[in-house]
Amino acid sequence: MSFKLLVVYQSRDGGVQKVVDAFTCGVALAAEQGTCKIDVEIRHPLDTEASDVIAAHALVLATPEHFGSMAGATKHFFEEIWYACLDETVGKPWQLIVKAGTDGTGAIQSVERLAKGLQWAQFRPPLHVIGDITETDTNNAIELGASLAASIELGLV
Repeated sequence: MSFKLLVVYQSRDGGVQKVVDAFTCGVALAAEQGTCKIDVEIRHPLDTEASDVIAAHALVLATPEHFGSMAGATKHFFEEIWYACLDETVGKPWQLIVKAGTDGTGAIQSVERLAKGLQWAQFRPPLHVIGDITETDTNNAIELGASLAASIELGLV
């Protein structure tokens, strides 16, 4: 059995990239030990279409916080997919990753509000990284990726 995990993210300074790399490493580690195949498709928000979201079994959104909210590219992603996904993706499992300089709550709230409007099913609370990325942050991302992959394989999401 094969599943598609869509990871949509933007990273200007490399911070979000590091967290996403750790997350996808966790997915790969869990998938190697499992019996199903999880295809991870990584896309930039500006290059992602509604059909990509609809085709995915689960979705991960990773965004930096910009000016107290999600990145503009992430907002554009929602604007582009909204109407096509409104009825087609109800119950879609999703996970949020936010990399912030000092706070991040505005980015979390703005993304969660839109995902709630689409009636997506949040997998776990957001992975919320503030400031410099630590080994703990990387380990948390690996564990989250492995947990999501295992949950997909077990049919829990």
